[in-house]
Amino acid sequence: MLFRSRVPSDYDDEPYAITRALIEDGRRHLLLGAPIPIRCPVRLIQGMADTAVPWRTALTLAGRLESGDVELTLIKSADHRLSTPPDLNRLRRTLKALWAAVGEIANIKSALIR
Repeated sequence: MLFRSRVPSDYDDEPYAITRALIEDGRRHLLLGAPIPIRCPVRLIQGMADTAVPWRTALTLAGRLESGDVELTLIKSADHRLSTPPDLNRLRRTLKALWAAVGEIANIKSALIR
């Protein structure tokens, strides 16, 4: 038997389709119960007004990542989309700084290999 439910969306006129396959796939990919073996720089940006993902989930995620270079930015007034001009500017600045940090790590590793 096919299980399907439709849940209203805060972000679209069409409701979300929730299927058994989606639930089963989600269960196979649960990550927050154990350390997450990601060791590169990570930047998390989370809206505290997000009704889809509680901001405490981002805090839990940050704690589970094995990387020593994890930054979590909480934006009190931001929702799930982070789509206002100030949010988009914050995303741009964060990506630019992260790209520079990753490039610096790559340069150091390259120098060590020589």
